[in-house]
Amino acid sequence: MIHFSLLKYGRGIIVLVLGSLFAGCSAHYPVNEPIDKIDSVSGYRSATAETSDVRSDSLLVALAFSGGGTRAAAFSYGILEALRDVTIHWDGRERRLIDEVDTISSVSGGSFTAAYYGLFGDRIFEDYEEKFLKKDVQGHLSGSLWKPWTWPRIGSSLYGRSDLAAEYYDEILFEHKTFADILENQGPFIQINATEVAQGAQFTFIQGIFDLICSDLETFPVSRAVTASSAVPVLFSSITIDNHAGECGYQLPPWVEKALADRDITSRRRHLAEKYVQFLDRENQPYLHLYDGGLTDNLGVRSFMNRLVLIGDAWRLAKLTGKGNVKRILFIVVNAQAETKAHYSRFAESVPLLDTITGATSIPLNEYTFESLVALKHEMDKFGKNFVEGRCAERMRNGEDSTGCDDFEAQLVIVDIDSLKDAEQREKLKQLPTSFRLAPEEVDELRQAARTILLDSPGYQKFLDDMK
Repeated sequence: MIHFSLLKYGRGIIVLVLGSLFAGCSAHYPVNEPIDKIDSVSGYRSATAETSDVRSDSLLVALAFSGGGTRAAAFSYGILEALRDVTIHWDGRERRLIDEVDTISSVSGGSFTAAYYGLFGDRIFEDYEEKFLKKDVQGHLSGSLWKPWTWPRIGSSLYGRSDLAAEYYDEILFEHKTFADILENQGPFIQINATEVAQGAQFTFIQGIFDLICSDLETFPVSRAVTASSAVPVLFSSITIDNHAGECGYQLPPWVEKALADRDITSRRRHLAEKYVQFLDRENQPYLHLYDGGLTDNLGVRSFMNRLVLIGDAWRLAKLTGKGNVKRILFIVVNAQAETKAHYSRFAESVPLLDTITGATSIPLNEYTFESLVALKHEMDKFGKNFVEGRCAERMRNGEDSTGCDDFEAQLVIVDIDSLKDAEQREKLKQLPTSFRLAPEEVDELRQAARTILLDSPGYQKFLDDMK
């Protein structure tokens, strides 16, 4: 999630007032395409993404990229570089660890890196720095608001600052590609996360979610998904998606119906199900409005956890996603969260307004991020136990050889700036602004720091030892 200085964008507010004079303009956001029938074996789904003959079905590597503007984008990019440079031996084959990455879940700044890698693979190591990481993206976005020819468009009630930003991201980075292009590249399954503000629910750009609103994700521009994932409220407008629910014969999966029948009001499973079924109510919610994914999950880990909670069983989830033969899991969470120094603590006067606004958003965000990490660690421990029990029990029920059914181990690796041993460097990187503009040397330092933290992780080293 991005926290820009409101003072720096004061002139942008003036432009918005001027732009309102042109509100009758015909500019309109691109409308997402409807579908008339659900096809559960096609479209942008994790199962259809598993077409590569490189990735082993007994090894699962998952990455989560946090929010944090260019800081997060550079930090996650450093992890991709590190995985590229490691060779593993598994299932009698030798290959780069990065080629075993099955899925990447991302939020805000991390979504730029995830989406670009999903679309272009190794090309990210050739031009991503120049095109995005070391480019003054923030300067262009704020400067575009002062160009008179943009005023009629952003003055329209159906076209906003985020629509303008999506066009710019297409121009410099995403080349008008869609989610069908990610599938065609046969790389990891990319899960870009935003927040649907009416429901206060995480909105993940996967076909399973688009099934609810009877829409085709394959034709949806990647740039718009990334823009939604990084659209900070006030500074950016929402990304609007038309709700076509009721036009494709969608039926709730059994586990969702079971969750809705739960009478426990503290049930997280029921809570999630109630949020998502609201998307089916097209009459009262004909449009979805998406903002920064950090509002509901600034780590990118909740999409994994929510799916597990809804399905309710680790072994069932593994079978549904084609992961029943997995023996090793490596889950790397890349957390580029910053830390803002509370300078007002030195004075007796009341906290200044801008610091109050910043604190009102950063305090719950930081606390929720910590709780997400604690919950993820708990779920990972429980996942391994339930997975083994389910697999062994099923093999015995079917009269199959159960030898090796308990051969399973999962490693959770958290790459966090706080893990840097060098205190001076740690504080320096945590104080970098959450913006779309960093100095080239700051980008390089973040990349190297991510690599250092990963290599120093005991869990990661244990995983590599198992790969020998």
